[in-house]
Order: sequence, then structure tokens, then C-alpha cells
Amino acid sequence: MPTPDSVGAVERWDRLRGPVLAGAATVAVTALVHLVDPNEPGRYGLCPLRLLTGLACPLCGGLRAVHALTHGRADLAWGLNPAVVLLLPVVVVAWAWWTGRAWRGPVPRPSPRVRGALAAAALAGMVAFAVLRNLPALQPHLAALT
Repeated sequence: MPTPDSVGAVERWDRLRGPVLAGAATVAVTALVHLVDPNEPGRYGLCPLRLLTGLACPLCGGLRAVHALTHGRADLAWGLNPAVVLLLPVVVVAWAWWTGRAWRGPVPRPSPRVRGALAAAALAGMVAFAVLRNLPALQPHLAALT
């Protein structure tokens, strides 16, 4: 017969499964990008938006920025995609919050209004970044992004 402690451990693992698997997948993909240089043409494919329109999407240069970060080149990563560099700490904090929430058990979630506002702000920020990085006046300053 299972003890209350063993039942609690099983329930905790069920809650932690998502954050643990997401963290492990992120570490594995980051290790791949560290080892397989995205600066070599054809390694990871092409951005569909870039291919069809010639415009850089908000994520263009992201793999190269992660590669630069894993090699200790934050300055190069910033030049490749500042959004990735800025969002990395946000993603780490969000993952830590998710993991802590799963460890402690169910807690109240932010209201749908708050979640919607955060999603809208994130989308607006990415659209603004995409527009700004494609403006001809800014192209000389964003040469590394191409």
C-alpha cells in the first residue's frame, strides 16, 4: 500500500514532468546549436519569410545569436538578434516560475485579462522589432542581422 509521502512524490513528478522535459529539450537544442554552427550555409534551412519577401523576421539571426552566446560572445549575439538576447533572461525566469509552481502544487493563475495583455504586449514588441529591423534607415546599423 502506498504511503502518503510516495503518493505526494508521484503527484509532484506528474506536475514537474512538463517543465523538466521542456528544460531538457532546451538544453539539448542549445547544445546542438553550440556544436553545429548555424553560420555555415544550409545547416538549418532558411527562414520562410526571408525566402519569400527578403525581409528579416523577428527571429532571423536567433540561431546564430544562441551560437554566439554559447561561445561567450554576447556582443556578437546582440548584433545578430537583440530580441533573443533580451528575451533569454525572461524565458529563464518564466521557466523557473513554471518549475516552482509545479513543485509547490496548484496555485492561482493570472487572470485571462492579464495573460491576454502580456501576450498582446509580447506580440506588439515582436512586430515593432520586425518593422524596425527592416527599415532602410536602420540597415547600416543592423548589418550583422542580415
